[in-house]
Amino acid sequence: MLTTGTRAPTRQDILRTAQEFITAGRLDEAEALLDEVSVATNDPDTLNAKATLALARRRTEFAFEMLAEAATVYPEHAGLATNLGIAHQLFHRLDEAVICLQRAAALAPRNSEIKLALSHALLSRGDVAEARAITEAAVQQEPGNARAALQLGTIDLALGDRSSAEVGLLRALELAPDDPDTLRNLSALMLERSRFDEALNLAERAHLRAPLDTAGLLHLAYCHAATGQWPQAEGSCKRLLAYAPAHLGARELLARVMIAKGEVDRAIAEFTRFVRARKSDPSAALGLARILQLVGRFDEALALASYVADTRPDDETAKSLKSTLELTLGRFPTPEAGAPALVTRVVVPATTGALEFVALVRLLRQLASQQVVRVVAEPHYQALLTSLAEQVIPDEPRSKLSATPLQSLLRMLATDARNIADGIPYLRPEAKLVAKWRDALAAFARPLVGIVWEGGALGLSMEQIAAVVPHSVTPISLMADAQRHDMKRWSRPIDAGAHIKCPAELIAAIANLDAVVGPDSFAIHIAGALGVPGVVFVPRGYPWYWAQADGKPLWYPSFEVVVQERLGDWAGAIKEGQHRLEALLRAPTID
Repeated sequence: MLTTGTRAPTRQDILRTAQEFITAGRLDEAEALLDEVSVATNDPDTLNAKATLALARRRTEFAFEMLAEAATVYPEHAGLATNLGIAHQLFHRLDEAVICLQRAAALAPRNSEIKLALSHALLSRGDVAEARAITEAAVQQEPGNARAALQLGTIDLALGDRSSAEVGLLRALELAPDDPDTLRNLSALMLERSRFDEALNLAERAHLRAPLDTAGLLHLAYCHAATGQWPQAEGSCKRLLAYAPAHLGARELLARVMIAKGEVDRAIAEFTRFVRARKSDPSAALGLARILQLVGRFDEALALASYVADTRPDDETAKSLKSTLELTLGRFPTPEAGAPALVTRVVVPATTGALEFVALVRLLRQLASQQVVRVVAEPHYQALLTSLAEQVIPDEPRSKLSATPLQSLLRMLATDARNIADGIPYLRPEAKLVAKWRDALAAFARPLVGIVWEGGALGLSMEQIAAVVPHSVTPISLMADAQRHDMKRWSRPIDAGAHIKCPAELIAAIANLDAVVGPDSFAIHIAGALGVPGVVFVPRGYPWYWAQADGKPLWYPSFEVVVQERLGDWAGAIKEGQHRLEALLRAPTID
């Protein structure tokens, strides 16, 4: 702040206070202060402060022109190099952004804020491991830096490491209890963990601290939808659209809320009108494709995604959605001739979901049966790789070594609808753990049926799963998180989840069961990978790995797939699932 005493504030006092105002979002006051030094000589500190303000006001082109000139004249000024990197990043010139920020970090190696800016740019470029390492170093350098703790938590959240993410975000919240970004990210983590009431509470607190933040309002709407508060979710979306009519995220969420309320035709009609009014916006067309996917109209969704992918070949989102929809329809990519011989190192991208990973990891087994394969993956995925029937070698990320993304193996191996299930089981339970679980379950009457469920307004509850399970079986709960406590309302299940602390335990437990039943989940995929029979309940817009041919799933043929008739309405599916499970239990393969 301004110094006290008899002397007048110096130019440095004014610049320092202006920077503090910018950080606090008091941009008008910062501009008023900087106007007082407008006649000063073009020193780098003044130029940097004015550029910082311009970037905060999103006057990116003006800021870049100023920074390009100033950074050339003063190449040793860390602040100018930092802001130039940030400007490059706002223009999506990520390589240039990283170069500038790396230089700034070298010029000011003790400045944690510069390190965090570099980490953010690396994260945007996809260099997740390096971004995390830099952020972790910043946290260690300044344990009291709330922004550093927040950034580390958000990176871990993006990596799917929920435990580490929670530690980081809770630390950030401890340091800055009212920070809306921290509250919102912690809320997102609670959503992923199906702790919906906590997620809503945190989202409401975040919105209270930043009521004008559109991202916070949209997230609050998501939380209202997750807890089945449709009027509140709809109201938040409409409020956001009142002052941001072209906001695609709010339009798409509003359509999803309407579909959940049973207004499918109206939701699609309104979203279609929105898309037609923005024919030049491919994101809007892809949004409509996702809505059509949600209601199970896969052919129409694919037509839209294909159009965008064909007309905009650089649009990675369109290509990804097109590939996903093709797989959902049971259409596999044409293999690249001779490619597998070149693949010796595979990477599991940090954005790969756990269920997608279990489905695709069979490709590693197929590749490893032909050659030595090294796999780069996050620790929580490496643990599952040790259970593969064919051995692969865990590896560390190395910048100079190339690696093939796991998903790309679909294009490189001769896989199609006829052979994608070959090799099941492709997970191998540990013999000692199998014996341990066999002994533990020996006291209970067969058949032993593993059960899982989910929360949320559209999820499949424990009570609904209970209606599927016949009284003649012993239900074995595989729930290992907070939802285990739902069993206080149902005394029949055996609480096996209390003893499942790692994937190897889950694999061994399921290997001892006669069947598994529940919604699309990690335990269901493990059962499918082991060839254990079961019943899975999926929404109309089911994921690609539940693609079917002649009523049987292509990827997990030991399962029966029950598709709900309407989003949020499981009544008919539950009745059908009960019949399917009883038929499975009568089959001669079941003891």
